[in-house]
Amino acid sequence: MRTQIAHKPAFAELRVYLSPGEAITSEAGAMVYMSPNVKVQTTTGGGLLKGLARKMLAGQTVFVNTYYTESGEGLVVFAPTIPGDITEIDVEQPIYVSDSNYLASTNLEFGVKFTGFKGVFTPGGMFWFKLSGIGKLWIATYGGVDVINLKPGERVLVDNIHLAAFDASMNFYLRKFGRLKSFLFGGEYLLTEFVGPGRVFIQSRNMPSFAQLLYRYMPKNR
Repeated sequence: MRTQIAHKPAFAELRVYLSPGEAITSEAGAMVYMSPNVKVQTTTGGGLLKGLARKMLAGQTVFVNTYYTESGEGLVVFAPTIPGDITEIDVEQPIYVSDSNYLASTNLEFGVKFTGFKGVFTPGGMFWFKLSGIGKLWIATYGGVDVINLKPGERVLVDNIHLAAFDASMNFYLRKFGRLKSFLFGGEYLLTEFVGPGRVFIQSRNMPSFAQLLYRYMPKNR
């Protein structure tokens, strides 16, 4: 399988060149175009109960699409809903992904993980989309992506809205932003503190803030 990320960094798309016997799975609705010899199989990604759990708990769709070819090389192109970049991740241990950031994957099992009430204020909520196995994952981020590789015992504080994905083995805790005055008026509110070892994937733009900015300029009913 050959892959290429085109149109970086603002309007990235993922181009996947498949040989017979190879396959890639994506969220429903992510395919832009494909060659005629590419076939698709729509499944619940591990059974109906798992599909419904992803829908109700993690905000993902019930169904996922798997693309493959039986003869000759095939091309399939994916693009996310949000503008920004796409990042390829090598997965060897479970990883959590926010529902709005998953784009595609290979050889990974889908699941949902309850992260506790501390996850309420993160993009994934209390239930995060979980991928397990050994394979590749592509996430789409609003804006660019920073990859923070923490060594054992190292820590980083992240604004919750900017979280895209993180290794499931990491410990994390909710923290308020500074002292009371900073917490109330600093515009950051709650942070997540991650403790290494592990990787944290951070998107550089804030979707809710951008939505609020657009709302200011939308026509209002009088």
